[in-house]
Amino acid sequence: MEHNLYIHIEKNALKFPNNIAIRSQNNEISYSSFLNNINLFVDYLFYTLSLRKGDRIAILAYNRVEFLSLFYACAKLGIILTPINWRLTSFEIIHILKDVETTYLFSDTDFLKTLKTIKNKINNFNIIDLDKIKFKKTINYKRKCIKNYNLPLLIVYTSGTTGTPKGAVLSQSALYYNILNSINMHRFNNKSHVLTVIPLFHVGGLNIQTIPALHIGAKVTLHKKFEINNTFKELKSKSITHSVFVPTILDVLIKSKEWDTSNFSSLKAITTGSTIVSSDLIRAYEKKKIPIIQVYGSTETAPIAICQRISNGRSPYGNVGTVAKYNKAKIFDKDFKTTPTGSIGEIGIKGLNLFSYYWNDKYKSKYAFKNGWFMTGDYGKKDKNNKFYIVGRKENIIISGGENIYPAEVEKILNQENNILEAAVLGISDKKWQEIPIAFVKIDSTLKFNFSNCKNNLEKKLASYKIPKSILLIEELPKNALGKIDYKLLKEYYKTLNIKKYKKVK
Repeated sequence: MEHNLYIHIEKNALKFPNNIAIRSQNNEISYSSFLNNINLFVDYLFYTLSLRKGDRIAILAYNRVEFLSLFYACAKLGIILTPINWRLTSFEIIHILKDVETTYLFSDTDFLKTLKTIKNKINNFNIIDLDKIKFKKTINYKRKCIKNYNLPLLIVYTSGTTGTPKGAVLSQSALYYNILNSINMHRFNNKSHVLTVIPLFHVGGLNIQTIPALHIGAKVTLHKKFEINNTFKELKSKSITHSVFVPTILDVLIKSKEWDTSNFSSLKAITTGSTIVSSDLIRAYEKKKIPIIQVYGSTETAPIAICQRISNGRSPYGNVGTVAKYNKAKIFDKDFKTTPTGSIGEIGIKGLNLFSYYWNDKYKSKYAFKNGWFMTGDYGKKDKNNKFYIVGRKENIIISGGENIYPAEVEKILNQENNILEAAVLGISDKKWQEIPIAFVKIDSTLKFNFSNCKNNLEKKLASYKIPKSILLIEELPKNALGKIDYKLLKEYYKTLNIKKYKKVK
């Protein structure tokens, strides 16, 4: 049965008033205190700012208790919250603020200088410093929760790696069913203890574990942002049971000098996703007896759509699991017919956790769905056990001489080279073949890289048309906030280069 998300915090405050809801690096806050904090924001939004159902506000802040308090206050009142990625440029933030037409923007002190510059260019919003809000001393508890759960609660802007960022509108109902997917996936209970280090401005940080844990009365340790020493300290405390780490964080942790000497016995699992995860990386964690469970989805799916469950085996490596409890998933060919087992096609998702539409974009909203299926733009396949495998983004698929080349397949082979740390494969225009593949690789600077040896190894494992026609060295691959390679930016960078075959590029 659906409920306003606020009600679940209210129930937890009655049932476990003294249990810790959120630990930050500064303090601990019980469920009763958390509810009180939320109610202070409810009063502030309703009475001080005179905001009502359907009004829009934004937040630009690091992970903090107030972020979550504001989220639940908006849930109670039907106000729409837009979290803003603090890694964005002023130009990108202006686009979001203009698009969503927010009335108030809540901010960390760290971002006030940037926002004041932005306000000189667009002046239709007010900036509120989260550290200087003056709450009323008494709280009016008579405000009733909204009961239409299909109303928007979040507008989350996509990363924009494939074009102008779009605002995916997530209703309270969609978030509720995503929470149920998460609880089913992780087997959460009120004894669970989640560590959140990835940003709350993204559905991965907010929705995969954080609000599901709070929904069920568990504990959340909230870090301002990822910092390796603080993360190790928490993991070694032997109280954390779950966390979400993107693959780049997994890689940083395992390469730390603290890794081999650390004991993580309380960890039941680490959840990862956002991009294709190296099998070698998963094996390295399993040697430490830490299960890695993968989740597949997008901002538009809130995000859990396909997942591995903590209680299930994770082999064969490379699969991202089966369909989440409240979803359906299929692989479609170009004619929108279901593909046979093992055949590659575009992943379509149905479910109660899907976004409603793209904010201010009827055209993209209409064409995001086909016969009720949200077409993800990701190519994948499904095996006989209904486990799904992701092979890459639709727009990144390379068509060379009529043959499809899936970058992920080539990248996997490149990443097996001892001195290649990371690889990205993309297609460039070619008069004869339409497109040809090239590769950017980040190498281990302590080892010598031999282009000929690399090419010879590729020839043993890949058809000739799949082998990159150029291999280019790069110091760092461009990525978005969640560690996904930004292929669009990489293509733009390539256009600036005067390339010769197998030329080294830094």
